[in-house]
Formats: sequence, C-alpha cells, structure tokens
Amino acid sequence: MPGLDGIALALKASKDFPDMPILLMTGFAAERQRAHNLEALIHRVIAKPFTLAEICEAVEDALPG
Repeated sequence: MPGLDGIALALKASKDFPDMPILLMTGFAAERQRAHNLEALIHRVIAKPFTLAEICEAVEDALPG
C-alpha cells in the first residue's frame, strides 16, 4: 500500500474504530515482531502462506457472537 503499511493502517483503524477486531497478515518476521508489540490492538497475526480454512477460522474467531 503506497504511503501506509498494514501496521500503520491498523493503528489508524483502531483509533477511528476502537471496537473493531484487527487481523494482520504477514510473511515477514520483522513485521510479525512489530505486530507482536501491538498485542492490545491486534486480534491476531496470520502468517503467510495461509490456507482458506485458516483465514476463515481467524475471521470467525475475531467476529463477535
């Protein structure tokens, strides 16, 4: 994403929508560590590559109800 990475987007989204669960997807260990430092904001970090079943499970887990 030009000008905004996923973590920056997560920070902005959590500020604007504090109750929205945030899932991040990454294939980079350094980004996973950056996300780990934001545990209070991020519901889950999903490592690439992932299967359709894994992403569906993560979304279901993040949604209320």
